Amino acid sequence: MGLMIVLLNAAGVAPTPAELQNYRLKYYERGHHVHKDIGTTRSKKPGATGLTVGLGYEYYIDRRFNAVSVEVLGQKIGDLFKGPQGWWVGGGIAWWPIREVKVFTQAGAVFDELGTAAQARVGVGYRINFFMMGVMPYVYVQGTDDGRFSWSLGARIQY
Repeated sequence: MGLMIVLLNAAGVAPTPAELQNYRLKYYERGHHVHKDIGTTRSKKPGATGLTVGLGYEYYIDRRFNAVSVEVLGQKIGDLFKGPQGWWVGGGIAWWPIREVKVFTQAGAVFDELGTAAQARVGVGYRINFFMMGVMPYVYVQGTDDGRFSWSLGARIQY
């Protein structure tokens, strides 16, 4: 964001500090957020990775210093057009102990080459506000009811 502000300053159109604060306030007060996830899912099998792309909706209840949120999410795991196809559909809840730190849990169903399984996740992320958007790098671990374990590292772009 700092680089973007420098470029906007050079062009003479940078937002004022008051406008930046107003963007941030509007982001928190909006409550409804649509997000796009992109990351990778890894498992214990050597070299087993999968591109993870997701789309979801999160409702954010903001308080002065912290917040809670609920979300629904769908993800495509693996190559987009070839190879084994995997899908994850579920929802989750999150606690924001500090305004930008998200501690979350999600539950859902995974559909992949091994069949269908219930899956639970726990993770943490840190949101960086960028005008009226947020970018959140995150990490989570997940396990299924049939004993599979994996983890994911990714980023969420949220409006």
